[in-house]
Amino acid sequence: MKPTHLLRLGGIVILCMILQGCWDVKDIDNRMLVAVLGIEHAEDNKISLLVRFPVTKSIQTGGGGIDKSFFMAKQKGDTVVDALDELRLRLPKSLDLSETRAIFLDQELAEKGVKPYLEFAVRDRTLPLSTVVALISGSMESIFSKPNPTGELSGIYTKLFFESYAGGTPQKNKVPLWSLFSRMYNPLEENIVPLLVRSNMNMFELKGNAFFVEDRMVGKLTPEETLIYEIITQKMSDFEIETTEGANVKILKNNTMISSKMMDGKPVIRIHTLLTMTLMDSSQSAQNSTTEIEKSVSKELEARAEKVFKLTKQKKSDIFGFGNRFRGTLAPNQDWSEMYQHATIEMKIVSMLRNTGLQMLK
Repeated sequence: MKPTHLLRLGGIVILCMILQGCWDVKDIDNRMLVAVLGIEHAEDNKISLLVRFPVTKSIQTGGGGIDKSFFMAKQKGDTVVDALDELRLRLPKSLDLSETRAIFLDQELAEKGVKPYLEFAVRDRTLPLSTVVALISGSMESIFSKPNPTGELSGIYTKLFFESYAGGTPQKNKVPLWSLFSRMYNPLEENIVPLLVRSNMNMFELKGNAFFVEDRMVGKLTPEETLIYEIITQKMSDFEIETTEGANVKILKNNTMISSKMMDGKPVIRIHTLLTMTLMDSSQSAQNSTTEIEKSVSKELEARAEKVFKLTKQKKSDIFGFGNRFRGTLAPNQDWSEMYQHATIEMKIVSMLRNTGLQMLK
């Protein structure tokens, strides 16, 4: 074959490649993008699936003539996949999970085990692994039917609630879907997931953080107790405010060191934390010295840490991931959850107050 023929043949092949089209793609106008997904318990051992779709125009009018920027649908089913299939039969457009921002799960289902209700999310390749997961205490239908108070599109409000660059705080403990499953299959570390409740002012508010054993919720930490988890895991940001002796202080820096070893077959874990703080407000406090405020903060946090350790040890839930430190020393037949229950955990907190501001504390 002549070189010119080869060039022509090559040009035809390249041209055919350029002319190829994606015949299985659905136009965005023909898709309904799921922003938030809710799963709650229903009668007859079924589940109820709640879905919220954003609407680009306020084409829907709710009760009292209030325009809505979203569309909400509800469907019962034997499983989540079954409910999704039934919902697809009712919708005029294709159901698209690729833009899902959050998954809400009923607390009652979480106490039984979340795996049967969330496994579909990992097996369905279209659902983002960065999707935020949270538990809801009580009915969630009013959360899905209520307009966003600050005007964001469906799903954006939920995402902003947890993001550190917006309304997120360490107590809210943002948990993406991939992290939930990562810990679920790690026998040396347990999950801690935010627990929300319906709010009259906003869509929802933080009630606490649920801690797990494998895929079951076994207990709850208050937002204040969650601060201990954030300090130990060093996830705490610099705007946590701790009130003590009538003075408000901001924790600017957290430096935590953890030592661990086995003694007589039992894990011994010692934690030393240095907190650097600044004085925010002393108008309601007595004339306490800097040393008194520092000791008060340390004492209060140490007492809170002891309570959290006792609570999680009783339930055999190592939310701190201490078991990862003993990975190389544990025998295949050793159960870390049993060992964690009998572990010795000590936490020493040293508080240092800096930049006390206009009032000089002696």
